[in-house]
Amino acid sequence: MTTARRRWIGVALVALALVLAGLSTLTFLRAEETRERLDGQRRKVAELLAEADGVKETDQVRHDELAGEAARYSGFAAADEEEYGSRHTAAVLLGAGASASLAGCLILLLPAVRGSRRQRV
Repeated sequence: MTTARRRWIGVALVALALVLAGLSTLTFLRAEETRERLDGQRRKVAELLAEADGVKETDQVRHDELAGEAARYSGFAAADEEEYGSRHTAAVLLGAGASASLAGCLILLLPAVRGSRRQRV
C-alpha cells in the first residue's frame, strides 16, 4: 500500500473515530437522562408504597388506589430500565468503535511517518 493511500485511509479513520466518539457521547447523555427518570420513578414507587402502608388499616380503598398507582409506576420503571441498558450498551459499543478506529489509524500512519523521517535523514 502506498504512503499516500495509507494517509487517506488514516484520515478517514480519524474522521470515523470522531463521528463515533460524538455519537457515543450523545448516547451516554441520553442514557443518563433515562437513568435520572428511572431513579425518579423508583422514588415515586417507594413513596406510594409507604403511603399505602400508612393507610392500609384505616382506608382500604385508598390503599388499593395507591398500590395500583405504585404498580403503574413500577411498570414505567421497568421499561425505562430496559431502555437505559440498551442505550448504555450502545454508547459503550460506539466508544469501542471509536477507539478501534483510532487504533487502526495509528497502525496505518505510524509506519508511514517513520518511513518519511528515514527518507529525510
